[in-house]
Parts: sequence; C-alpha cells; structure tokens
Amino acid sequence: MTEDKIIKDAQYRKGLSIAFFNATNSAIALLSAPRVLFESKTPEETKEKIVEIRDWMLEEHKKYYAEVIMPIGKLYDSKKTIEALKVAQSKVDLKKIWISLSEDERRDGEILKVVKELKTTLK
Repeated sequence: MTEDKIIKDAQYRKGLSIAFFNATNSAIALLSAPRVLFESKTPEETKEKIVEIRDWMLEEHKKYYAEVIMPIGKLYDSKKTIEALKVAQSKVDLKKIWISLSEDERRDGEILKVVKELKTTLK
C-alpha cells in the first residue's frame, strides 16, 4: 500500500467517524425539541428515536459521499478493478479480491454492480 493510499484511507475513516458523531449529536438535538421529547415516554423510546434519526443521517452521508466526494480525484481505475474481479473462479476468490480493494473501490457503484452479479453466478 502506498503512503498516499494509507493517508487517503485514514482520512476516509476520520470522515466517517466525524459523520457518525455529527449524526448522533444532530439526532439528539432534534429530539430535544419539546414536541418530540413529549412523545417519548421512556428512555428506551428516546434512544430508539436517536438511533433511527442517526442511522438515516448516516445513510444520507453515504449517498452524498458516493455521489459528490468519491468521484473527485479517484485514485483507482474502475475498469481495472472490474477486470480483476471477473478473474475470480469462486466466491472465495471473489472475497479475497474484495478484501484487497480500497474502501473507495468497495463503494463504487459500477464495481458493486459487478460484485453482486458475480456473487449470484459463482459457487
């Protein structure tokens, strides 16, 4: 792994961590509005609502990352990655190749589509 790739992966993980805590804090802030808190009768219900809102915000972050941030300055060639995946002879081979991919490659829509197709055809 190159130094640039290590740094990019670390930055990605840091961004996900920040997104997680921002989503959690935002969910708590939304629930602190009197209207919403009044509906929660128990701490468990409040926790469920926080988790629900947080998870929704994280899904929105994933979509935003995939559509806006990831395409900027890709450090890989999707076509080469797809060619490497198509070499797999079994699901075990596919898993080994998948593990070797960067996080950006794993979130690439084109690559994900090919992986899903291969999962259904390989044994």
